[in-house]
Amino acid sequence: MKGYLQLRGKIYYHELRKMLPAAGQLIAFLLSILYLAIPASILTALISLSIIADINTPIEQRIIYQWGYFFLLYFLIRIQKNAILGLNYQHYLATLPIPVKLKHTNTVLLTLIAGNLPLLTPVFLLTFIPDWATFISQLHFPVFALSILIVAWLSLKNQSLPWLSFLFAPLILLLAFKGGSLSAISLNSLWLLLLVIDTYYEPVSFIAKKSLPVKYYWQIRWIAIMKSPANVLIRIFFCGLFIGMVAYVQYKMGQIANGYIQILIFWFLAIVIGSYQFDNEEFYQHYPHYLSGLLNQFYTRYFWDMLPAMFITLISAVAMYFYLHFSMPMITLLPLGVLITMLSVSKYHRNFFIIPSLLYALLMFIL
Repeated sequence: MKGYLQLRGKIYYHELRKMLPAAGQLIAFLLSILYLAIPASILTALISLSIIADINTPIEQRIIYQWGYFFLLYFLIRIQKNAILGLNYQHYLATLPIPVKLKHTNTVLLTLIAGNLPLLTPVFLLTFIPDWATFISQLHFPVFALSILIVAWLSLKNQSLPWLSFLFAPLILLLAFKGGSLSAISLNSLWLLLLVIDTYYEPVSFIAKKSLPVKYYWQIRWIAIMKSPANVLIRIFFCGLFIGMVAYVQYKMGQIANGYIQILIFWFLAIVIGSYQFDNEEFYQHYPHYLSGLLNQFYTRYFWDMLPAMFITLISAVAMYFYLHFSMPMITLLPLGVLITMLSVSKYHRNFFIIPSLLYALLMFIL
């Protein structure tokens, strides 16, 4: 038992070391832009627990904060999935005469290590509930803690993103109950049910396979994306985290960011989202002959490239318009900034791709 635990631990440590070079480049890039904001953002999720635990938190804020917490934990464990499960060594591990319960126990221990504070803190806070009367009156938080455990399990079990509970549910709940009344326990119970459905049935993936088959270009593009899903998830995560930080600052200060701050925020998001063009360029380098026959016109390539980036841009713009109350003329700057970044990546690759969007942001400051 001890030897097997040490083996799984060494596999986990080895896989994480392989991830460090790519993670180091991303962190260095973000630090060059955000500088002191990154260390502060590490504690954002834990700070948000006080808002989630408060039963008097408005429904809109509760949905946003809980969605952000779910996504943070999912992202944190998902990028470590190969290391936790030892997928690169699964054939060797399958030959070891180890009981199934022991294998599951090791997986649970490694998941707790991978999830660390975001996974353990909600469960730990339950120990401070003094009596059953308080437990019943604050039942929404235990249900939330249970949802956190389901999210951790889901991030290891499923192959695809849980679109139902991570995308459709938050948007529908925000639109349906904006300014309305929905109790905290009802919200968390509904969300827990959707997470369980996503875990066992993956309804969105099932529908896509049955009635929305991906053909031709997007079939091979989807395969390429799924080989490195962290590249997409990292950008979605940092966009959500950054917007959440801005929302938190506005909430604490009681005022909306002025025009200059909005331009700075849009410039940062344009860099993060538009930099996904690096993945597109690598994709075209791997399949040049096949794609040259499939995409007859040069501009067709950029049209297809823009779709995933513009999808993330649309979600970010909607969130900032409705919940950060940014002005519509300012929000229209974001898609243009993303497009400029994507074209700059194609033109200059890694050398000077930030400069055109920076000049664009400076021009907006002047105007």
